[in-house]
Amino acid sequence: MIEKNTRFAAYILLPLFPEGDPCAPHIQEILYWQTKTMSMMYKKVAKAIKRAEIDAHPTDYLNFFCLGKREKPPASMSLLTADTPANKMARNGRGMIYVHSKAMVADDIYAIVGSANINQRSMDGRRDTEIAVGCWETDSQELVTQGHVQGLRKSLWVEHFGRYEEVFERPESLECVKRVKELANENWQAYIQNKFDETRHYHHMLCYPISVARDGEIKALTDNGFFPDTTAPILGTKSSYLPSRLTV
Repeated sequence: MIEKNTRFAAYILLPLFPEGDPCAPHIQEILYWQTKTMSMMYKKVAKAIKRAEIDAHPTDYLNFFCLGKREKPPASMSLLTADTPANKMARNGRGMIYVHSKAMVADDIYAIVGSANINQRSMDGRRDTEIAVGCWETDSQELVTQGHVQGLRKSLWVEHFGRYEEVFERPESLECVKRVKELANENWQAYIQNKFDETRHYHHMLCYPISVARDGEIKALTDNGFFPDTTAPILGTKSSYLPSRLTV
């Protein structure tokens, strides 16, 4: 599509980190392969941009986000003395909103919501029971682009950005991509600030904490390379003892 000069944009929402202790070896292994996957995707976009000979950046087309919240920590949080990521987050009134949804909205025309995970339990066919629902709208044989499917996408954006803007009507546009990135970056900076600001309205949608070069290479966004309140590398680390082929 890039080489045909066709605009598109992909907004992908992930958990800040997988459920559990982000320092744990198996979580770091997941993050390592997640980073490799992201980089592979960005490099494919970067190569397409180069072939098309256009002045563009991979994040003009592809971006990753996560959800988080800040709230004033109650005084009782000072009693949490153990130096764990969970306790640090609690003391700072900072925490991720865990994204467990398996949902996609395509072109404001089609939506699919399901329960399956990409793991052996869900994909085996003889273990967990899974379900998925696909939805689209038609009007006299024509697909509807401004109906309930678009309403689903817009309602989620309003929920997590805390606002509605006219540019949200055209999510494929470069103007929308830039505005969404701007808002998500502002929210990330508010999320990682040291002190809770009682005068500020905090919103959920955060940029995923990576920076992307024009060639698709990825670096951690934070100065120390760790998730806030942890010593867990954002880009993950390869385990020295987990097998290279592993499903759970």
